[in-house]
Amino acid sequence: MTKMKKLYGALAAGAIAICASTPALAYIDIQNWQLSLPGSSGNVITSGVNQLQFAGESYVTNAATSTPGIYKTTDNGVFNILQYNNGNLVNLGGGQLTGVFSGTAITDLNTGAYYFTGGSFQLWYNTSAVYGTTAANNYGAAVGTMIASFNIAVTGSPNTSGGFVNANGTPTANGTVTVTSNPPATLTGNPFLDSFSNPLNQNILLGFVTTNASEDTSFDTTTGRTTQNQDLSAALTGMTAVQAGGSYSSGTADAVNVIPSQMFIANAGQFKLEYVPEPATLALLGIGLVGIGATARKKRQV
Repeated sequence: MTKMKKLYGALAAGAIAICASTPALAYIDIQNWQLSLPGSSGNVITSGVNQLQFAGESYVTNAATSTPGIYKTTDNGVFNILQYNNGNLVNLGGGQLTGVFSGTAITDLNTGAYYFTGGSFQLWYNTSAVYGTTAANNYGAAVGTMIASFNIAVTGSPNTSGGFVNANGTPTANGTVTVTSNPPATLTGNPFLDSFSNPLNQNILLGFVTTNASEDTSFDTTTGRTTQNQDLSAALTGMTAVQAGGSYSSGTADAVNVIPSQMFIANAGQFKLEYVPEPATLALLGIGLVGIGATARKKRQV
């Protein structure tokens, strides 16, 4: 077989592979988009966004199952979002942009992996930038306007919606948590715009990655704070009490890390928007590749 024939065969095979692939395997990162926040005196815009950066705290509980080493996991987290791309400041108009994560997972200490079985990630914008004091609004993490809500895609894989843990259930060193979402369940207004200010409301996903999750051992049961992230751990105090089945009060121990049953996790990372091409778009690309091969063959036969 000549090199040219091999090339035609490769093109045809590539076309078949593309046509057969699902949208879930064809994510495209969206670059240079705009974040539009509903400010009190008109929308507050941040342009040129490739990814938003966050820092926060999570509280994780693990309930043992009848199978040794297998746990049902609940993960609640709150995050401050202040920067984008490589440390540029998000234009918040004097407000507060927060993320609220609630997820359930199956954790297998035998394999050191876990995968999410459900949950959501919400973005909240509050023009006053004041953390709350009641559990009703996740202690200030969910106040103002919920601009977006994404449901977690249940992929069954720790690489796309999950992560890895040590034998005792704590995150691995510089632990990475990956979350892939379904298209947005809720969008308020047009929070995500392309570089031409057109809404990015169709066929977008949220790619959420924590790159250095680690057990936070700095929780102070007297103050109800962690030294690493005091405002966010204050928000988690109420969530902790709900998860742990108790009511937190100053000086009690129901929020202290008890591995692997419950633990605070300090984390930082990024999330980005991704585009899912329509199946027809993938099919057209495949047809185009087949056409290239067919045209080249005709030319050789003339």
